[in-house]
Amino acid sequence: MKRSAAITLNANMTPMIDVTFLLIVFFVVVSQIVDRDVVPLDLPAPENAKALVSVSDNKMVINVVPFSDGGVARIVVSEHTVGTDEMDKLSVIVGQGLANGVSEVHLRADRSTKYQYVHEVIEAVRSAGGNPRLHLVVDMEAKL
Repeated sequence: MKRSAAITLNANMTPMIDVTFLLIVFFVVVSQIVDRDVVPLDLPAPENAKALVSVSDNKMVINVVPFSDGGVARIVVSEHTVGTDEMDKLSVIVGQGLANGVSEVHLRADRSTKYQYVHEVIEAVRSAGGNPRLHLVVDMEAKL
């Protein structure tokens, strides 16, 4: 009688470990890209807010970065930086975003920013055309 040798199966775990580490790296990189649109600002906090939190993926975030005196240092839109005297350039950037499928524009301004500058940004968004939904972003965490 012939005896058959016992067969042992070994699972190679290297590809599974490689895929796991690639997924971890992917999620770390994506989480940093998502936060890149947000500039640290002291947002206004309304007392009786009736607004909703937008969860749209097709949005453009405009950050109005202030000086301490209420003036505006610069306006940051994605990877673009626009001066206060370049509202036409801001309209072009918003128009390009709208042409690429953006449906919402989120305007973030520090509570110390004078409204005249916020109004100029709103007018630049309106002049871009396309009729996007414009959201004024406020700090809801302060009231919770």
